[in-house]
Amino acid sequence: MDEQTLLKALLPLVFVNLVLVITALISLFKAQAVRGGKKWVWALVIILINMIGPILYFTIGKKEQN
Repeated sequence: MDEQTLLKALLPLVFVNLVLVITALISLFKAQAVRGGKKWVWALVIILINMIGPILYFTIGKKEQN
């Protein structure tokens, strides 16, 4: 597989990851509270654990709005 083909294959994944990270960070900073109590920990999880970090935040960390 040459570099251009690899780049074309990975570009959509990079884009999806970027959208997930940005969306999760915006949601995190707008949230009144998160599970676990510390927003900075969730920010690190979102930023450092690619693809899975934002998904973890949305499924575990984000509290329901009442």
